[in-house]
Amino acid sequence: MKRYIVFLTIVIFIFTLIPQKSYAVDVTNKRLGGKDRFEVAINVSKQGWTQSDTVILANYLAFADALSATPLAYQENAPILLTHPDKLTGVTETEIKRLGAKKVIVVGGPPSVSNNVMNRLQQLGIQTERIGGHDRYEVSYNVSKKLKYTDTAVVAYGLVFSDALSIAPYAAKNGYPILLTKTNELPPETEKALKENGITKTVVSGGEPSVGTAVYNKLPSPKRMGGKDRYEVSSNIANNLGFTSKNAFVATGLTFADALTGSVLAAKMDAPMLLTRPTSAPSSIVQTIKNKGITNLFVLGSTASISNDVVTILSGKEVQPPKPLQGITIMLDAGHGGSDPGAVYSGVYEKTLNMQFTQQLASKLTYRGAKILYTRQPNNDIYISLEDRVAMANSQKPNLFISLHHDSSTNASASGSSTHYSTYRPNVDTSGTYVVINGKKYPLVKEDPEKKLFYYQDGNTVKTISLNTVIAYDTDSPSKAATESKELANLMAQALSNGVSIENDGSSDHNLYVTRRTTMASVLLELGFGSNPDELKLLKDPNVQAKRAEQLASVIEAYYK
Repeated sequence: MKRYIVFLTIVIFIFTLIPQKSYAVDVTNKRLGGKDRFEVAINVSKQGWTQSDTVILANYLAFADALSATPLAYQENAPILLTHPDKLTGVTETEIKRLGAKKVIVVGGPPSVSNNVMNRLQQLGIQTERIGGHDRYEVSYNVSKKLKYTDTAVVAYGLVFSDALSIAPYAAKNGYPILLTKTNELPPETEKALKENGITKTVVSGGEPSVGTAVYNKLPSPKRMGGKDRYEVSSNIANNLGFTSKNAFVATGLTFADALTGSVLAAKMDAPMLLTRPTSAPSSIVQTIKNKGITNLFVLGSTASISNDVVTILSGKEVQPPKPLQGITIMLDAGHGGSDPGAVYSGVYEKTLNMQFTQQLASKLTYRGAKILYTRQPNNDIYISLEDRVAMANSQKPNLFISLHHDSSTNASASGSSTHYSTYRPNVDTSGTYVVINGKKYPLVKEDPEKKLFYYQDGNTVKTISLNTVIAYDTDSPSKAATESKELANLMAQALSNGVSIENDGSSDHNLYVTRRTTMASVLLELGFGSNPDELKLLKDPNVQAKRAEQLASVIEAYYK
């Protein structure tokens, strides 16, 4: 027997030395949001109630009266809805009808919820009851009288909402009234509530700055749930007051409405109410969700109340940093297509090379977060006129338009890539434009695209010249689109000259149709000469295409960062 015990001890010892695999808890989340606090309250109601005989109604702006309402709402199995003080809010009325409510309990006096609201409810055939008082302390006292007998009460600071609402689900599920106090003075109404209700134990929500030592010492058998801030208070309540559910509710700690209307549903689900900042997750809350093994989060309010990034962090996942080109839209124009193959190089069509590179560049830009538009969709080999390509760009208004081509020459040794832009942008700005003829500048009067003519001023005479023989410029007062086009063309020229055996001829101010007629930054790329057999091998190599596309995407990223 001894030998068996020794053997078993050794086995257990060895087993403890083997690393045990740990599993991350998969936390799901559901947002109960809305465009405003009325809609949030309604969506909470729809989540928790298909029908309810009773509804609790409170002022949407004043938290004071409503702080003590959650235990009563839980006792009545009633959602808490919100209203404007002077009239019954329309969407709230619709929800009351959906619930089939026979009775509405209004928490707060006429200054909080006016008699107009009560009258409207009575017109709908609904019984009404008001629980009011001359201040928040008397309201909490009057609410406590509606609850069934208990020997325990919750006491919270009455001038802020956070401590009372953090503990509201706990108080509600246990049937404890929430009584309000001042920091250094126990109000007479609260003292009366403690005596009349036979309270022998109290749970204090909040630290000493909220409920001071003098008040704390007056309370029967007090137990404090404190913390360095409101977030830690809600965390300590969740950790120490017996919540066993794997659910938790999360609300902003900066406004009261979402936590108030969500508190009853949280109580029904035996779930704590955790408070967070709108755009950052308190470490105490993150740790509580992890330690308690929370698997379901109900997020109260819109993304303005609690951002998606905070929800992601609370769900135990890493927030992905924003991609550098997020918010940037780029239109890619694969040249030629359909019945127009472009140049043909030993059986290789330019239109095919253009689309291959377009898809490589689209992949690199999409990875960086850019939204990609196409003039010619991948795998859709159709002809699109230059006019239609420009019309697509000008109607969809991308940040950048890139037209992709491959060059050709009767000289098989011609080589190199080039980038082109236009400072002359007739659809954007024609002031200060000119043409250069035989080295001399002439003011540009207008362009006739149908006749392919420029009209220019020579002394007192207006003359014409083919727009295919001269270039128009606007380097004296270029538009924003023209300036960006030039800057991007220069960057792209540098990128295309790096790392592969294809030289770059730099960038040039040119009157190519798609660069001059578009209204945004636009660049046309000639990626190399397919007519050069050595260069063609590189141009059709997917690895070379990918490398050059990466270089272009990198400089575009750097430009828009």
